[in-house]
Amino acid sequence: MRLVRYNPLNELALWGNSFNNFFNDDLFKPETDKSWYPAVDILNEKKSVVLNIELPGLKKEDISVKIEDRVLTIEGERKIDNEKNKETYYRRERTYGSFKRSFNLSDDVLIDDVDASFKDGVLKLTLKKDNTKEELKQITIN
Repeated sequence: MRLVRYNPLNELALWGNSFNNFFNDDLFKPETDKSWYPAVDILNEKKSVVLNIELPGLKKEDISVKIEDRVLTIEGERKIDNEKNKETYYRRERTYGSFKRSFNLSDDVLIDDVDASFKDGVLKLTLKKDNTKEELKQITIN
């Protein structure tokens, strides 16, 4: 067993970091600095790759999906509802602003065959795979 000497200044440093982190919270950032990242679930199925992107409060017209150089990019913007004044809110936790998510696509994904649907705030992208490539083949050694 090793003896460790107590140093009260170490605890003071931890408290100071907590105090500084309090002011780095999103509540103290200006509204123009707001960006957010939607949650994405990626499923690797046998014949396709499926992405489910949570985009609550957006319309399909507010979303852009493109593939360039085997990189899938989803971007859009959630706009602030200007019907209410800031003074009437007790607290506003929903984030607004633009977002952009990009994903590298593997070589077996067909970029020309993508299905996209948007329902109940979830964007579903289905990217078909090229199954003509040979699977891993076990070779018997004689």
